[in-house]
Amino acid sequence: MPTITSSVIYTVYDYLFPPTEPGKQWRERASAEAVLRTKAQQDAQTAWKNGDRETSKKLNLEAKAHYREMEHYNSKAEQAAFAHYNAGANAAQLQQVDLHGLFVAEALVRARAHLEACRKARVSRTTFITGRGNRSIDGVAKIKAAVQDWLKQEEGVTVDESETEKNPGIVVAVIEVDSTPPEGDGDAAWPWKAGETVAWAVVGTVKSLFALASTAAPQSAPLAIEPPKSASTPNFSKEFEVPPSPAPPGVSIQSEVTPSQGSGERRC
Repeated sequence: MPTITSSVIYTVYDYLFPPTEPGKQWRERASAEAVLRTKAQQDAQTAWKNGDRETSKKLNLEAKAHYREMEHYNSKAEQAAFAHYNAGANAAQLQQVDLHGLFVAEALVRARAHLEACRKARVSRTTFITGRGNRSIDGVAKIKAAVQDWLKQEEGVTVDESETEKNPGIVVAVIEVDSTPPEGDGDAAWPWKAGETVAWAVVGTVKSLFALASTAAPQSAPLAIEPPKSASTPNFSKEFEVPPSPAPPGVSIQSEVTPSQGSGERRC
C-alpha cells in the first residue's frame, strides 16, 4: 500500500486536478509506480555489478513492492472504468458490454466473462463496444482487433462482419444457443423459471399484507372462563374410609397408654 506521504500528495493532486475520465487518476499512479520500479531494477543491477550484493537485494525487493503497487492501481482503474461505462446496463438481457478505458488484457478478461454469461442465459447476439482507438498512442484500435481474433477461435461463435465493419468501434458476435428448455436448476434455466420466481414474489407480498393487516387490527380482550360453581365440595375421604382391623384372640388394644404406678413400665 502507498505510504502516507504519497497518499497525501495524490489526494491533493486529485483535488486540484480532478480526473477527466474514469480511472485516470489510478492509471497515473500506476504509471508512477512503474517508473519507480524500473529505476529500482536498474540500480539493483548496477549494485550487483559493483559487488554490493546486499544493496542489490534490497533494491530488488523495492522493485517488487513498486510492481505490486502498480498492479493495485491498475486494478482500481479497471474497476472504475468498467463500472462507469456499464452503469445501468441490463445484466439479464446482456445485449452489450462496453470495454472503454481498459487495457487489452483487461478487456479480454471482461469479454470472456460476458460471453460466458450470454451462453448461460442463451443470448444469441451481443455487441462488444471496443472503441475506435482514439486513446491509443498510434491511434489503432487494439482492443477491437484482440476481441475479433479471440472470438474467431471460440467454438459456436461467429463475428457479424457486416455490422462490425459499419461501426469501427464495435464487434458484433452471433452465438449458437440451444432452443430447448434447459434441465436442472442451473443458471441457464432462468428464462423458464421467471414465472415461478414472480409467483413466489406475489405470494410473499400477499403474506406480508395479511401480516400487516392482522397487526393493525384492534385486539379484543381475552374471554375469562370460570369453572362451574357447586353448592358443596364432596368429601371423598368418608366414602373410602378403611375400617379398623379386628384384634387377635387374647390381645386387647387400648386407645391410650398409662404408665404403671411406681414403675417406669408400660402395659397393654
